[in-house]
Amino acid sequence: MMCALALLICLDACGKYLGGKGVPIAATTWSRYFGHLVVVLVLFLPRDGWQLFSAVRPSFQWARGIFMVTVTLLYFAALKFMPLAEATALFFLTPILTTGLSAWFLHERPTRWALFAVVLGFIGVLIVVRPGGDLPLIGLLLVVAAAGCNACYQTLTRAASSSVTRPERTSTQLLFAGMVGALVMTVAMPFWWTPGWMATVMPLTWLVFAATGVLGALGHLLLIRAYSLAPAPVIAPWTYMQLLLSLAIGWLVFDGVPDSVTLVGMAIIGLSPQLTRLNRPQLPL
Repeated sequence: MMCALALLICLDACGKYLGGKGVPIAATTWSRYFGHLVVVLVLFLPRDGWQLFSAVRPSFQWARGIFMVTVTLLYFAALKFMPLAEATALFFLTPILTTGLSAWFLHERPTRWALFAVVLGFIGVLIVVRPGGDLPLIGLLLVVAAAGCNACYQTLTRAASSSVTRPERTSTQLLFAGMVGALVMTVAMPFWWTPGWMATVMPLTWLVFAATGVLGALGHLLLIRAYSLAPAPVIAPWTYMQLLLSLAIGWLVFDGVPDSVTLVGMAIIGLSPQLTRLNRPQLPL
């Protein structure tokens, strides 16, 4: 899970960087999913053959793909208005929503420690974001919407990965995660294409543009593996560690230096996942 988060925060940083260089959000999203699809085909098609496209529950996989591409569009749009660390902090509404959805949809009852970890982590998020500050409303709304879609995506990932009778193979889940987004963004290309944007793109920007798909594919490969090994209420609080990574990337790449209050929030967020280890998860309802 930690390796997945590191790759995915680098993906977010790429999205913010490309937005700052004038690359359209939809073009970055297309690259992210088309590159993802290519990586999956190269890695798994020789091993799995055409079975790679055979999903146990196709409706789940198509729904996961739709949620995933929606998350990317919303979140990359939000990054045009908000700093990386603050956007990432707000995005951590996801664990709370995932815990609730998994209890309702998957009948996975969170332990008291898991619930406390989620609440403590969210308190840390509030300290970092400091509601009532000068964050733009449009950015806040975009991130909240992205968090809701991401919670749905993660819950469906857990449902497909943990089936007792016939769990979905990881390679197929990864394929659909990229294939659906690539298809959606390619079909929609006449609506989002902006003439002339490619003429101003520098070589380094093209490299970052191409890297989005690789980072996304590998990050979600590890994410799917994590959800196949542990219940969602146990995994979800660990996603708060991504905020610490976002602060580091924001400082190194975008010159965003956290203040003392933000460091307190970081410490709380870093502590919260450790609480999930104090008790074993309860049996499903």
